[in-house]
Amino acid sequence: MEPNVFKVKLKTEPTGDGLLITKYILSPNEVELKEIISEFGSALSDDRLVADLETEGLQVRRMDTVDVPALIASIGTVCIHSSIWHGQIVQWRDLEQRQIPNSGLLISESGKSYFVDSGFLSLLARSWLVQRENDLFVYLQLLPSWHVPKVGGITLGLGSIAKQSTLFSNIEIEILLSEGEALVLASELSLVSSSNGPQIEGPMPVRLGEALLGGNGEAGNVVLLVVEANILSRE
Repeated sequence: MEPNVFKVKLKTEPTGDGLLITKYILSPNEVELKEIISEFGSALSDDRLVADLETEGLQVRRMDTVDVPALIASIGTVCIHSSIWHGQIVQWRDLEQRQIPNSGLLISESGKSYFVDSGFLSLLARSWLVQRENDLFVYLQLLPSWHVPKVGGITLGLGSIAKQSTLFSNIEIEILLSEGEALVLASELSLVSSSNGPQIEGPMPVRLGEALLGGNGEAGNVVLLVVEANILSRE
C-alpha cells in the first residue's frame, strides 16, 4: 500500500517530543567520507541494509547529537545549513524532496541505470514516541520514494494516489533513538562526468542517494541530513 504524505507548516525550534531535521551542505577537505564518518557513533545493526545504503551512495550512522559538530569539522566547511522542527509524525511526511529537472535524470539504483524524466524523489518519514521497559524512545521510519503526482499537487496522498510511484523498500530504515541521539545520513555528491564510448554517450548515472539529497550546483560537496531525537523530561 502506498503511503499518504501530508504537507504541514513547520516550526524551526524544538517545542516538544519528536524530530529536529538539519541539512548541511559541506565543502569537503581532501578526506574519504566513509573513513571519516566511521570514526563517529555506530553503524546500523543490519549489515545487508548498510551495504545496500552504501551502494546507493548513502553513509548512515547513529551517534550522539553533541558529536555532530566534530563530524562536520572533520569533513569540511559548512556552505549552507537549515533546520526544521517536525515533532512527531503520525502520517507519512516528506523530510526531503527533490523535483526531477526538466532535462531528466539518469539514476543508478541497485546497480541498474534508469532515465527518469519527471516526478519527485522524496525521503518519507514517520515517527512517534514509544515506551520500552523504563525508557522513552523516538521511533523513526525512513523510506525513499519516487512519484509522479496527479495534476495540481506535489505530494503523495492528500486523499489521492500518485499517477506513478516507486518505494525503495530495500533501503528503508527503522530505528529507535534515545534523547540526544541522532541518525546521520551522508552523501558525497559526485562531480558530473560523461562518457563518449562506443556504447554509452552522455552523463554517467547518479546514485539514488545522491539524487535524493543533492541538487543543482552542489556537485563535489557533501550533504549531511541530521535527524535528531528530542524527548522532553518527565521529571
